[in-house]
Amino acid sequence: MRLALNIVMAHRIARGLTLERARITAIRELLEERVLLALQETDDSAMPLNWSWQQAAERLSTQVALAIVHEQKNEPPAPHEGSSAL
Repeated sequence: MRLALNIVMAHRIARGLTLERARITAIRELLEERVLLALQETDDSAMPLNWSWQQAAERLSTQVALAIVHEQKNEPPAPHEGSSAL
């Protein structure tokens, strides 16, 4: 999950999106929720013998992170500190 959150954070930094603690916490919770939902929908009895839920979680988290990045494309940049409203 750490790599997935790093992907989202790198995108937010590159785009100048807000890095407020509450927003980042909400994103982390969304990422975790989506990965858990995907794993719950997985029928591990239908998976090959070498299937690993840990590897599945890593791959799912990366895919979910990319989906979140895509969803953030329309999010406006954070206002710069010290800028005045006109």
